[in-house]
Amino acid sequence: MRAFGVFIGLCMLAFTSAQRVDVPADGSLVNLIPQTGSGRVENRFDLYAPTGSKMVLTCAFKTYSCRIAKIMVDNGDKFTQHCPEAFAYVFMNSYKNRMVVTIENVGNAVGAFCQVKATKPYIDVPETLIDSSEHGLIHKSRKATTCKCGWTNKAPRRIVGGVEAGVNEYPFPILLIFASSRQPFCGGSIITPYHVLTAAHCTDPFMDRKLAVVVGEHDIRTQRETAATRIHMVGKIYQHPGYTDTNNKDDISILELETKIEFNDKVGPVCMPSMQKNLKDQFIKVMGWGLLKDKSEGGKPSPTLHKVNLRVIDPDVCKTIYSIDTNNLKQVCTYNNNKDSCQGDSGGPLVNLNPETNMLEQVALVSYGRKCGSTDPAVNTDVAAYLPWIKTQLASSRYKVSMCF
Repeated sequence: MRAFGVFIGLCMLAFTSAQRVDVPADGSLVNLIPQTGSGRVENRFDLYAPTGSKMVLTCAFKTYSCRIAKIMVDNGDKFTQHCPEAFAYVFMNSYKNRMVVTIENVGNAVGAFCQVKATKPYIDVPETLIDSSEHGLIHKSRKATTCKCGWTNKAPRRIVGGVEAGVNEYPFPILLIFASSRQPFCGGSIITPYHVLTAAHCTDPFMDRKLAVVVGEHDIRTQRETAATRIHMVGKIYQHPGYTDTNNKDDISILELETKIEFNDKVGPVCMPSMQKNLKDQFIKVMGWGLLKDKSEGGKPSPTLHKVNLRVIDPDVCKTIYSIDTNNLKQVCTYNNNKDSCQGDSGGPLVNLNPETNMLEQVALVSYGRKCGSTDPAVNTDVAAYLPWIKTQLASSRYKVSMCF
């Protein structure tokens, strides 16, 4: 009986608490306050952040004695123990979206406590800037394209840190305009002498209106900066049947022109990708005449073609934020610090330098996002995922022309 009593007494001195804590994606702080008791209490917190996020943990000791408080952290990559005799604070980042924190406390006073928040792992990643106009003209390639495409023209001045493209630096971007008012409202890219690729959300509201595209443009305020500018009327719109203005899926359209685009050094097609590629953590380039900052901040359209590099990030991030089905992924998730596509850039190309051909190929087109330049990523239509659909539409076109790969 005496031994049984001692066993009960020891159990009362040691108590373990375990709880799951879901850390919200909005970055708000979650307090981890341990329970206390007359003896030793272990408080285990199983922390879960949304898929694609990581966590930042901050802890503070309220005692100087390791006999009163300890903190153990499993960040998903390594296990560490922390004692107040060494450090008064603990700072740790999770390896992925799960972390286990155990706060050991002795006595009725709280000897340590922690705070945790979810963070976006794609923020504050250094950007590698490349002057794309160096490519496509002077570098030798290992593989030839099926036809001339995706080249760039050396800008009159070297533009690396800036955002304005050189005049006709890129031969393939177009402006989509209303034929009557000549007002631009979306972007796109040349894929054949008779066809332009754009977004379905650009065409869906205007299926009954007369539209046109402007090729060879740079500065919409003047006609003097380039002699390459031409206007072509849109004769037919091939809009993906899966698109609706509520689901944002299948956001892709093809414009069939009434007249042929005459290719030259300043006007020509972008190369098309032959297959879907994993570009995670690579920088790709988007270009357009869209707003230079969000409309809510008084942003106005750019009169000149602008370009910016965006980093391709884990699709799980966009899945978490926008509830995208990544089991059948047909979208590319992008982000860059304080840089983004914006209203007016919709339908415009996102391009990547193909290392085999040394030419620019269109990997995506601008689809949607939240506030321009925010810490939420942008979602873009993956062009390669729609190659079968694109080829089917071109086969039914009255113009029997091919894309370049």
